[in-house]
Amino acid sequence: MESIESWMRSRKQVRVISMIREHSKGTVMAIEQLQRCIDYAKKDKIDEMNRAYNVLSQKEKENNELKRQIITELAKGDLPSKEREDLMRLAKENDQVISWINETSRILVEFEYKNTPEGLKNIIDEMVVVIHACVIKLDECITRLMDKEFQNALKAANEVENREEEMDTLYKKARALIYSFDKIEIGIGSAILLTQFIEGLENITDRCEDTADEVRVMAIVFSS
Repeated sequence: MESIESWMRSRKQVRVISMIREHSKGTVMAIEQLQRCIDYAKKDKIDEMNRAYNVLSQKEKENNELKRQIITELAKGDLPSKEREDLMRLAKENDQVISWINETSRILVEFEYKNTPEGLKNIIDEMVVVIHACVIKLDECITRLMDKEFQNALKAANEVENREEEMDTLYKKARALIYSFDKIEIGIGSAILLTQFIEGLENITDRCEDTADEVRVMAIVFSS
């Protein structure tokens, strides 16, 4: 069996490495599309928001197919089972990030975001900034791993964890604010959807952290 080092140098595995990179970049594109959805929702541009959501949904389908291709290619490879399974889990965990980005966008299109109280909108804006930074850092984390820059991959993984902790703080603030709203002010239905929406935002960073944890384990094992 090949070692991970020789496998990553093997020409026959260049395709898999390229697909893993592409899969990661797809997540970055997805979070940018979510940002567009939110911006359009704030301006009550419903048609534009729905088009942005449709683009995002298509990106999720493409990433799902890419994940299947990665797993299929890895199954054909010569890697030891442990390393092969690690890379498969990495693809699956990263796919969960874009799945939650898409799910959060799906919730957004179900209610009138423009009617959200300004204080909550401001917190959500902060949450989206943190999420974007988290996804960008996760992409760097995966890229560093694929480039065999294992120490830099670990540093990026730590940054992902830091962003996830920032999100936890904002999430608690958002939930507390929703619970403080008067029923007349926001409505029960909107409160439920808003709660699901911010839970979706928080889940994105949770999945980023899970993926970064996979990178962390692989970086430590591969560098030893």
